[in-house]
Amino acid sequence: TTLEVLDLFYNTPARRKFLRTEKTEFNHIDEIIRRIALARFDVTISLSHNGKIVRQYRAVPEGGQKERRLGAICGTAFLEQALAIEWQHGDLTLRGWVADPNHTTPALAEIQYCYVNGRMMRDRLINHAIRQACEDKLGADQQPAFVLYLEIDPHQVDVNVHPAKHEVRFHQSRLVHDFIYQGVLSVL
Repeated sequence: TTLEVLDLFYNTPARRKFLRTEKTEFNHIDEIIRRIALARFDVTISLSHNGKIVRQYRAVPEGGQKERRLGAICGTAFLEQALAIEWQHGDLTLRGWVADPNHTTPALAEIQYCYVNGRMMRDRLINHAIRQACEDKLGADQQPAFVLYLEIDPHQVDVNVHPAKHEVRFHQSRLVHDFIYQGVLSVL
């Protein structure tokens, strides 16, 4: 499948005037491609700009080296500090990587990717659980770096909280918070 976006908002001056510089808009697109590439290791993803391939993330076979793609997206500095997480309780599963908080740098702190049932999320509850698990080892002005995948029974999560589906509401939020907290704490 090829998706090509050309002349976006070309005939819509009301939308076009809110666009930033070409470089800024491209950086937003690049970030979305990174998020998708981290969500779907089984798909090869290429990003072209002005006729040139800028990024290419090859598919990782089942059980393959996901770390290679992780390093290509998040950088070798993150990969060198990444602690793998495999945590399960009942119908909750937490997988992924969290950077060793003892070696977190401001550049690494920008790496905060979380997926719930394969969907990219920015959820305060999840971020709070991760931050709380790392707080003893992080400075007051530092943020944890992570790429985490939470699998949960779809009936236990409401994705219709935000129009862009970037936020979720958990039916048992305290249980999810404590589960993530314990999972992250287990590898630190």
